[in-house]
Amino acid sequence: MSKPTYIRAKRETTTLFLCIEPKDTLEQVKTKLCQALDNKKTNDEVRLLVDGKNKGDYSELENTKALENNLIVYYVYFDTNEGQWENVHIVEPVLDEDMMDEDEASTPNKKEKGKGRA
Repeated sequence: MSKPTYIRAKRETTTLFLCIEPKDTLEQVKTKLCQALDNKKTNDEVRLLVDGKNKGDYSELENTKALENNLIVYYVYFDTNEGQWENVHIVEPVLDEDMMDEDEASTPNKKEKGKGRA
């Protein structure tokens, strides 16, 4: 029995972790993704993409043989209003200034390191 592969599927601010088997077809991977999303999308309305050769370029995933453990896969939907597939859009988290101030305040000073005097 072969080990399962875990991939990350990303779209905008959502990241899903999917467990797939090496024998799974592309349609089965899309089905697992649609079930995890529970958003009434079908396999035909979802396209899976992987990073291309250049930064910002993406190529359509044609089969599951290229899927490696911990690979990031991007999923997009078919936009029926526009009549075309969405572009890949990933929102990276950004720390607010307040959170940055808290991080700096919680960092111990060198004087505080080590054992305290009794």
